[in-house]
Amino acid sequence: MFNYASNGKQTNVGDTDSEYVTNGLYSMEDEDGMSYYFRGNVTNNNVQFGEYQEDYYVYEYNYLDFQTLESCQEYNSSCSESNKVKLASAGDKMYWKIVRVNGDGSLRLIYNGTSTTPDNSDLAHSYAVGYTPYNLERNASKYTGYTYDRDTNETDSFIKREIDTWYLNALGNTEYDSMVTAGRFCNDTSGLKEETDYGFPDNVSSKVFASYDRLGQDLTNFAKPNSPTLKCPTTTESYGGSYRLKAGLITADELALAGECFGLYNDGYLNSGYIYYWSMTPSSYVNSWTVWSEYDGRLLEYSVNLDAGVRPVINVTADNGFTSGDGTVDSPYVIS
Repeated sequence: MFNYASNGKQTNVGDTDSEYVTNGLYSMEDEDGMSYYFRGNVTNNNVQFGEYQEDYYVYEYNYLDFQTLESCQEYNSSCSESNKVKLASAGDKMYWKIVRVNGDGSLRLIYNGTSTTPDNSDLAHSYAVGYTPYNLERNASKYTGYTYDRDTNETDSFIKREIDTWYLNALGNTEYDSMVTAGRFCNDTSGLKEETDYGFPDNVSSKVFASYDRLGQDLTNFAKPNSPTLKCPTTTESYGGSYRLKAGLITADELALAGECFGLYNDGYLNSGYIYYWSMTPSSYVNSWTVWSEYDGRLLEYSVNLDAGVRPVINVTADNGFTSGDGTVDSPYVIS
């Protein structure tokens, strides 16, 4: 069993090799120390943390789901109160997947819905809290930023506002908020240049970010290996970068470490089952600026103005470890 305490120590680990620990746990350093992450089709990283305090509603328009009427109307002015639909009922538990144990000992969790086995038949039975664009504009590189226009008056991306609103309304005003740390999040906008400067074939794209070089090497027939990182590169752009937030998104590097790969399928624990969801990592420019997303076990590039699942990520400190459970879908770890 994977046992956890917030000081970062695990018990019953068994194999202490630096590349492989146990039960799907691998290791890599982040900014705060050694991080232990899950990879592949693991079945012991389910967590129950938090619950909805009251019925939670979003606004649905043209198969998209927004956190507020205002954000729905920003997308389309025809949205109204009649578009209100229920995401969750009062008392519904929140379930998560453990992405990794951070270097500071906190747990990094990705939302998995109100069930350990969401079937994605509709929003209320999915791993997402909404389906929205990353940003409503697509004609400038800054729209890949989680925030942008930093040199003038910093602007939140559309998806950041959706994540922040969900967190505030679902966890931020509850007793669970004290257990959620202002954790590290990376919107890596470093290394923007022509694809040929990285050794990619001409016309693969126009310009690509450093993440493309780290994660897209299948386009060079793996002239060099993919090289995901858990450290946030420094950017010189006026958008993106490193953040301390209560909630954000998974990075494409974390998806790659979990087993996702550009152009190749896998059956890992983050496989969405033919439904897109956003990462926080910009990729390139083709006809519009794109961000890495997850789709059916693959990393794909996705235009920022299209819609995909909004799947919150949080970092939790569990001072007393897990109170019960073994991490399986039938008996998830409980943090209370």
